[in-house]
Amino acid sequence: MAEFSGKPPYLKQISLYFQEGSYKKAYEMSEEFVEKHPDTMLSHFLLAKSAFWTDNFQTAKKEALKAFNLSEGQDELALSGILLACTYYRLKEYQRGMDLLRLLKSKLKTKESIMKLKFIFALALHDESAAMRHLDELHEINKKEASRIMLRLLEGKSG
Repeated sequence: MAEFSGKPPYLKQISLYFQEGSYKKAYEMSEEFVEKHPDTMLSHFLLAKSAFWTDNFQTAKKEALKAFNLSEGQDELALSGILLACTYYRLKEYQRGMDLLRLLKSKLKTKESIMKLKFIFALALHDESAAMRHLDELHEINKKEASRIMLRLLEGKSG
């Protein structure tokens, strides 16, 4: 594997691996990136993302949590927090995911993706009233997306 010293070559190569669907290669390159740049949010985020896509959810959780804790600013917080919440979902840690989404909602401006995830988590927790509340909140943000989700849900129940 090529030896890189700075962040940009790692970012470019890892991005190419993701575009190709070469998640195992992205994972290996991300491990090297974390080793060379252990104090950056982005290195841990990319390792978490590649671990997630290779179904290595325990590593994804550990690295997404590190990325979340290293986040600076709302964009990084949202990016790492949503990945961490999705990882909790895949690990069936629904309550932790919902708690994290609540925290994100309180720290960030309302974001459509957070509302969608809160809706999904509420369904996973079998909390229909919370799911409907989150769908209503999503409807206030993006009516078209809320309608699309509702339609998919109805199609899934009838099919």
